Amino acid sequence: MSNTMEWFLKVIRIAGVNFPGAASLVQLQAEIDSDKIAKRLQKLEDPISYLHEDVQAASIEIYQKLSFNDSVNLDFDEEFYTKYSRPLAALEKKLFISRYMVIGSRIPRDITLIDPTFIMYMCVLAEDHNKMQEIVKIVDSCEVGKWLDGEKLKYEIGLPKYVIRAVFEIYEAKGYGILSKTIGSCQYMGNA
Repeated sequence: MSNTMEWFLKVIRIAGVNFPGAASLVQLQAEIDSDKIAKRLQKLEDPISYLHEDVQAASIEIYQKLSFNDSVNLDFDEEFYTKYSRPLAALEKKLFISRYMVIGSRIPRDITLIDPTFIMYMCVLAEDHNKMQEIVKIVDSCEVGKWLDGEKLKYEIGLPKYVIRAVFEIYEAKGYGILSKTIGSCQYMGNA
């Protein structure tokens, strides 16, 4: 298996079934014991793409907006919502995103990314794999009682804060650390 996928599979193993979308990813990772499956992964035949044929394209555009705005609350133009209405509906149904709908309009006002494993999925599609390998290594080796500052890591590694926060959330859900509950904060303390 290529090194570019190691960080993703490690995060998914840690996420386990703590997040709605992770179960299928954990199952996929468990099945990666043949060369055929590894080659399929390299071609990005991922477990979320089955939701709709345009999920990958929509996810890449969502990730570009997340990177530019460094926010999980994202507003797109009407053309985006019209073009990707079905993949967005499928992603919402699986609890990866939520759409804020306005009464009387078929176009959402905005979307919110609510599942950190979906953020990791988008990183597989659109982020530098070396940066992802680095953040997973840092969080995975965080000592008990040591705090990691997501704002500082954002500038050191060059990743959006909400990508770093998603990694923190996945590790916290497994019991390996604690994510600061202070509003606007992005800090994580190793706990195990």
